[in-house]
Amino acid sequence: MPEIAAQTEWKQDSPDGWSDASGCTIGRYVVSGVSHFMLWQGRDHRGNFDSLEAAQAHHNAETLE
Repeated sequence: MPEIAAQTEWKQDSPDGWSDASGCTIGRYVVSGVSHFMLWQGRDHRGNFDSLEAAQAHHNAETLE
């Protein structure tokens, strides 16, 4: 999977993991052949998403609140 560009400064740490300066991470998990993206803030799970972009958008929306 090629690195996916995002509007915020997310760094791809591994083929299936991204992080940002705030310490949030996104992991891609494949279940029954389907990719799922999980957003974490430290040990707190912040949601499951169908795409990396959706997880990043959710994080951006939470940051603006």
